[in-house]
Amino acid sequence: MKHFRMIILLAVVLILSFQGLSNAQINAGLSAYYVEYAGKTAEDNLGENVEPLLSLFGYYTGSGLFNTAETHSILGFDVGIKAAIAMVGDNLKTDWEGVGGVKGGPLGEYSTLPLPLIHAGIGLGSNIEIIGRAFSYPIAETAEGESENITLIGAGIKYGVVQNMLLPRVSVIASFHKLLIPDKFEFANVQTISLDLIVSKGIPFVATFYGGVGIDRASMTVDLKKPISESFDYTQSMFRGVVGVKFDFIPFVFINADYNFGVNQGVNVGLGLNLR
Repeated sequence: MKHFRMIILLAVVLILSFQGLSNAQINAGLSAYYVEYAGKTAEDNLGENVEPLLSLFGYYTGSGLFNTAETHSILGFDVGIKAAIAMVGDNLKTDWEGVGGVKGGPLGEYSTLPLPLIHAGIGLGSNIEIIGRAFSYPIAETAEGESENITLIGAGIKYGVVQNMLLPRVSVIASFHKLLIPDKFEFANVQTISLDLIVSKGIPFVATFYGGVGIDRASMTVDLKKPISESFDYTQSMFRGVVGVKFDFIPFVFINADYNFGVNQGVNVGLGLNLR
């Protein structure tokens, strides 16, 4: 159970990593902390450990945004659950002994990391569709015993450039995601902007094959407040390619799976209701 919670709460790992850095600074100045690790300053080491987490956050928010280039007609909709499963390669591990002294940094003990998301889309007509996504999980309690959640929310707009049923369909998607952190942990602000170009072609009542290319631009501001007040800004842009299939043989139900490749690799699977 503990392992599963750590897997689905990547953001919690990120929080604990930064908090460990902040606590250690109580007895050491910012410029001196972590000097013993390859002679690097705190800012250097912080950056090296932020980068893989920021890269993985970009993968999660960009993954699973689509399973077809076809757009919903007006008031057509889909709603379901999707799971983005990232492969944690050596590019996401560092020399730092992170949370619990694990070699490889915050992600040192993982080979894969799944994150479930609730996903929905609704058609507005004129080949336009809006998309919403969310994930929430309790990680703390208030003094009154009320649950405090870490929450990921996202919104996007999809526009059908080519929607002729005789041709491959072509669409573009722009989306924005933000990580909301309880006040007691709020020293990091994380958000992502994603842009995608997608193409799909279906075999009626059988399957829809789709693919696309996209870019995810993830940014983070880390505020360290003790014993001194310092802010650090980080930004990463990551290319992502996608190939996948959506099965259409069950009326009003979608089942899809795709492979994501680029800076990070992984798979995305989805299940839900669909009314075009």
